[in-house]
Amino acid sequence: MTQAQAPELSTRSNQITSLVAKIMTGLGVVLGGMWAIITYLVPDPSVFGFGFINWRNIVLLVSVFTVLGALSVCWQIRNLPKMIHGTVMTVLIAGLSFAFFILGTEYAKPSFEFAKVQSMVIENDGNNLLGKRMEVVDSVRIELVGCESIGRFPNCTFTLTNLDMDREFRFENASRFFDEAGAPIQIKELRVGQQQQNYWSNFQLLRNVPTTVSLVFQETDRKVEHSPSIKLIFSTRDNSTQALKFNDVSLK
Repeated sequence: MTQAQAPELSTRSNQITSLVAKIMTGLGVVLGGMWAIITYLVPDPSVFGFGFINWRNIVLLVSVFTVLGALSVCWQIRNLPKMIHGTVMTVLIAGLSFAFFILGTEYAKPSFEFAKVQSMVIENDGNNLLGKRMEVVDSVRIELVGCESIGRFPNCTFTLTNLDMDREFRFENASRFFDEAGAPIQIKELRVGQQQQNYWSNFQLLRNVPTTVSLVFQETDRKVEHSPSIKLIFSTRDNSTQALKFNDVSLK
């Protein structure tokens, strides 16, 4: 490398570093502004009418910006002395660990008011990567195995797996099956395995033991072939009400 080329490369490197720093600063300002708006100005951003604005996507967005910010710091300290570079990297790793711990906690149990409201109703719109329709709610994995019409009685089978300590579980009376016209249909009876019992009764969920639960809904005026939504309502361990909706369900 000639002496004439050295200043040019140094200037170009400084320009790239400055550009990256400006971009990350701008993203940080935008992120901070969004966080302030969500926290103080508009506690429920869903009022804007955008379906993609929900607490999970916001946490994921913050996670992306956190990673980008960490990459920006790594880029800017690459030419520092080894001791300072190692110290900054240690602080950065510790900060990232703490940040993702907070974000993970927020994802699992949100603290924002609008997030608390949204988390009370969880919606499942289709199969996951494994081809199954399932959600984990209050440490219980609930999988929709399938639905069928037996006569004019809609039947839906679920597999419940308790991922925490042994507990009692029951579906609330407000749980509903909706027919093609949107008419709500109540639960008629419940079967745990092959044992029939009252749908309002508690039943045990043992830790890591898959439990097959069948819900038989009341008779409809015609055979139902498709349900826009099945809404299951139950009480959590802290006595709050939780709703889980399986949308766009076909019946055999």
